[in-house]
Amino acid sequence: MSDQTLRALAKEYAKGQIDKDNYRKSRAELITAITAGKVNVKATDFPPPLMPSAEEAAITETAARDKTEAVSPSPKQRPTPNGSPSNPQAPAKINKKSPLMFITVSAVIVISLIIVVILFYPKPPGSATNETASASTIGQPTKSADTTSTNMAGESLIADFLSQKNWTEDSLDTFMNSWSGLTQEERDSAKPSKRMQRMHDSIYKQFLEEKAMSSIDSEKAAIKQEKLIELATAIGINDSRLVLE
Repeated sequence: MSDQTLRALAKEYAKGQIDKDNYRKSRAELITAITAGKVNVKATDFPPPLMPSAEEAAITETAARDKTEAVSPSPKQRPTPNGSPSNPQAPAKINKKSPLMFITVSAVIVISLIIVVILFYPKPPGSATNETASASTIGQPTKSADTTSTNMAGESLIADFLSQKNWTEDSLDTFMNSWSGLTQEERDSAKPSKRMQRMHDSIYKQFLEEKAMSSIDSEKAAIKQEKLIELATAIGINDSRLVLE
């Protein structure tokens, strides 16, 4: 047990090398030894949270600049020699009713002619076959739609978990069970996404909060930190900062 660490124990459990009962028993024994001072743990200097990338900062700056340019004030009116304001750019009033009516009538005529041609023009040979083939494909999902749904399954699971803001042990167990229920393709598709990066940052932030709470209840904080390490390992996050002291 002296050579064992909570991180290594979590990896063994995640890989299925030990069952749940033995994992919990070994974890409790190791945590008890840590809190009693019988096991030395390595102190880690945690770096600050990840800062926004240069690409995200550039996008934010561009959006702010475009918003400022879109709300630029209109030029002020300058008074004329007789004291009344001038507006040289004011458009001359024209009668737009007649052109609009002409366009509307023309559009109605064109649409009517198209409908007449479609209804009464003889169909070319083979059109019935084409219509039957088209009708047979109606309601069948396309391959690209299935692929998109597969790629979004892992990201949707992460988004739902983050939106609940529930970091209890039961919530973490539920998420890990749902994650293990995904296919390998669904898990791999979610790993390089921005939602996975948000999950990474959130786990690290929660880990720091539990670390700060160790001065109040060190045993409970250690268990919660170990659970966060287990979660990170289960979804493929390898962060050297997630280490118990």
